[in-house]
Amino acid sequence: MNNTWFDSLTVYRDVLVTGPLLVQNGNLCTMPGTSLVTSRHPRSAVGTIRNKKVVLVTIDGRDEQAAGMTLYELAALMRLLKCRDAVNLDGGGSTTMWIRGKPYNGVVNMPSDNKIWDQEGERAVANVLVVK
Repeated sequence: MNNTWFDSLTVYRDVLVTGPLLVQNGNLCTMPGTSLVTSRHPRSAVGTIRNKKVVLVTIDGRDEQAAGMTLYELAALMRLLKCRDAVNLDGGGSTTMWIRGKPYNGVVNMPSDNKIWDQEGERAVANVLVVK
């Protein structure tokens, strides 16, 4: 496959390409009925609320103890959390939340790549959202 179209794009160092948009201006967004949207998977999302705070959400899945969410369910959750705007991030086996100083080397959810309900199922990924 020829990817030369990518080489011609302007590079923005601090831009995260993701989606779909879940909530915009407090309203649920319309999403296609594709399996990405309608199937339950581990999910990650980021949203903003009125007082300029950021909400980070990680949903576990692919286990008897955690079914994951559809993107419709994730959108409803973000709105329930009072997010004015929210977007879906990379999910599935990439869904991992790490917080410095927490037990289990900082992993606070149950990543699903090792198929075991523990904090050891992290996947090597190319994208990360860092909050300082």
